Amino acid sequence: MRQLRYFVRIVEAGSITRAANELYVAQPALGSQVRLLEAELGVDLLQRHSRGVRTTPTGDLLYRRALPILQDMESLRHEIMALGGGRQESLILGVTPGIANVLGSGLLVQARDAVPTVHISLVEEMSYVLADAVVRADVDLALAYEVGNKSGLRSTALLQEELVFVAAPSSPFWQQDEDKNAAEITLAQAVSHPLVLADGRDPVRRLVEAEAGRLACVFSVAYEASSISTMKNIILHGEAAGILPRGTVMAELRSGTLRMRRIVQPTLCRRLDLIERAQRQPLRAESAMLGFINAMVDQFAREQGDLVHDRHWVTPG
Repeated sequence: MRQLRYFVRIVEAGSITRAANELYVAQPALGSQVRLLEAELGVDLLQRHSRGVRTTPTGDLLYRRALPILQDMESLRHEIMALGGGRQESLILGVTPGIANVLGSGLLVQARDAVPTVHISLVEEMSYVLADAVVRADVDLALAYEVGNKSGLRSTALLQEELVFVAAPSSPFWQQDEDKNAAEITLAQAVSHPLVLADGRDPVRRLVEAEAGRLACVFSVAYEASSISTMKNIILHGEAAGILPRGTVMAELRSGTLRMRRIVQPTLCRRLDLIERAQRQPLRAESAMLGFINAMVDQFAREQGDLVHDRHWVTPG
């Protein structure tokens, strides 16, 4: 059944790479499962091409027949749980816009598959908003940055993530830059450019101000924005640069509408934590839920590459 689910997801994604990201499964492992299925059936199911994969005639038949089988299995699972008096638990999970941007829109679908006995609702907000929501019990678990020792919260460090300098190709910074092929920029150079940042409660804003102050770099915030979308629009129009996590502007970097450099002297890193209320009662499916969160963070770390350091895993208890 797992191989059928994997095969169907690959066909629908049109790419083993995209399917692996959606399933939170390593690409080599996913490809191996398809090869095992092909070996067992003695046929080729997929044809590889430059943009991904397509089904063979036999693969198309398997795909069409597999869909109702998987749907029947899902219905059977619900019927058995109902007969057994099983009650689905609920959990509200908070993530930052950058994490949601990297992991994609299939996050809730993958959560349902990974933890079928828990109904997960997703909340996307900036870290300081998520922290307050967890304290108020409006959110149960959240992936948030640099929350600190907030009263009533318990946090588990997951990783350290570098921030990057981003600006539009039309920005005066790139026009005046002497080394246009450089991959790095010092913090002093970064803050000498007009910046757009969030307000003073934001962990990125506090980190930039603290490190710039330590280096005695004088800078001013040209624009202050309360949302990531507003910040990105200002940067895209070339009116200011930004110091942001790469995940927040991943699509723009790939399309070339924004350019980035790593920040050095010093490197700016922020810590990602899993936060919860200190007195939160664990779910019956707590181990499976934490396993899904670990898989989420693993996928996020793979996408960020060498911008992520000091990865840790959360365990029950």
